[in-house]
Amino acid sequence: MEPKWKEIILREKEKAAGTGGRSRKNGIYAVVQRRQAVTGLSVAFGILIALGITAMLAAPHMSDAPIQAAAPVAQETAAPSEASAVPSAAPAPAVIDENYVQLEDWALVLVNDTVALPADFEVAPTLYGSEQVNSKIYSALSDMLAAAAADGIQDIWVASAYRSVEDQESILESAIQNRMRDYGMTREEAEQNALLTIQEPGHSEHHTGLAVDFNNVASDFEETDAYAWLMENAENYGFVKRYPADKEDITGIDYECWHFRYVGRDNAIAMNDLNMCLEEYVLYLKNQA
Repeated sequence: MEPKWKEIILREKEKAAGTGGRSRKNGIYAVVQRRQAVTGLSVAFGILIALGITAMLAAPHMSDAPIQAAAPVAQETAAPSEASAVPSAAPAPAVIDENYVQLEDWALVLVNDTVALPADFEVAPTLYGSEQVNSKIYSALSDMLAAAAADGIQDIWVASAYRSVEDQESILESAIQNRMRDYGMTREEAEQNALLTIQEPGHSEHHTGLAVDFNNVASDFEETDAYAWLMENAENYGFVKRYPADKEDITGIDYECWHFRYVGRDNAIAMNDLNMCLEEYVLYLKNQA
C-alpha cells in the first residue's frame, strides 16, 4: 500500500504543477543545446586559426626593401594656406609724445608743446625785410608775396618769423608781466594764459625759421584781402595756416589766423585736401608707411 500511495502523491503534484514538469525538461534541453553550440563554435574558430597559420607559413618571405609610405589620406578640412594664415599683430599706431621720432622731410619737422625742437635741426637764418627766415624757404616766401602783389594785394608783410630760444623766453616773460599788470593775474595764472598763444621756449616752431606771422598779428587779419588771398593761394607755395580754429584741441594753440607755416607744396595741398593740421598729417604719413 505504501508504494501505491507514494505514486498517487507524485501524480497529484504533477497535476498541480500543470506543465511545470515539461518546462524543466525543456529548460534542461535548451542548456544542453547551448553547450553544444559553444562547443561547435570553439571547434570552428580553432580550425580557422589553424588555416591562417598554415597560409602564413606558405606565403613567400617579405622583402628587405624599405616600405614606401602610403599616400596621405585627404583631410576633411584643408590645412590653412599661407594666405589664410593668422596675420601677425599690426604695429601700434604712431602717437605724438616726448619720444616722437621726426620724419625725414625737414619741411615737416614738428615742434609743439609736447615735442621740442630737435637738437640737430639746422637753421641758417636769412634776412627777409626786417625779419629773419630759414634760408630754405626764402625763395618760396618771396615768390608768394610777389604773386600776391601782382594780384593787387599790397598790404601784406612779414611781422615775425625766426626766433631763437632766447627770443622766445623774452616774449613769454613780457606777456606774463603784461597780464599780471593789466588783468591782476597771479604769475601762475598769467603764465598759463600766455601759453595759450605763446609756446614754451624750445617748443615754438618759430625756432625752425619755417613759420611766418603776417601783418599786425591780430585776429582782425582774418578780415583783410591779404588773408583771403593767402587762404586761396598759399598752398601753391608750400604754406598752410598752422593753427586752425577747429584744431585747437589737437595743436594745443588758440586759433591764429596770421600764423602760416611752410611744409612744402605737395604737403600743403594734401593737408588742405584732408583737412588736417600738422600733428594729424605727420601721424597720417607715419601710419601709411
